[in-house]
Amino acid sequence: MNAQQARALLLAQHDRIREQLDICIRLSHALHAGEAVTPELDAALAELRDEVAVHNRDETAIVAELLHGPAAWGSLMVDRMLEEHVAEHAAFWALLCGSQAEVAERITELADELDAHMAAEERTFLSPLTLRDDVIRTRTRDLR
Repeated sequence: MNAQQARALLLAQHDRIREQLDICIRLSHALHAGEAVTPELDAALAELRDEVAVHNRDETAIVAELLHGPAAWGSLMVDRMLEEHVAEHAAFWALLCGSQAEVAERITELADELDAHMAAEERTFLSPLTLRDDVIRTRTRDLR
């Protein structure tokens, strides 16, 4: 997979996560309003958990593969990404875990946190100025 394909895939996953968050927020508000949306909210939360898990797995694997090379820059970028992401992902999972009522209660906080996280990725790792084959080739080649 080249950089452009990787960027497109990961950004599409961000879009799906945002869409699923919107569904979960809408259903959580409906639940708080007393509507009988329990099965729909359960399914939406399960889908959100799946989307986030797939994205986290894919992102780590794709970026690590793209940045693999003899130069220290690639290893440093992968190490930094993993360092930042491990703590953030653990925090997201904490917000996604628990009973339906607990998750519904904090869905807005989760949405805000996830959106900020994805926006930061889009400005840094997924930026068209960073995630480009020519930049990656230059940065991952050993210049010694």
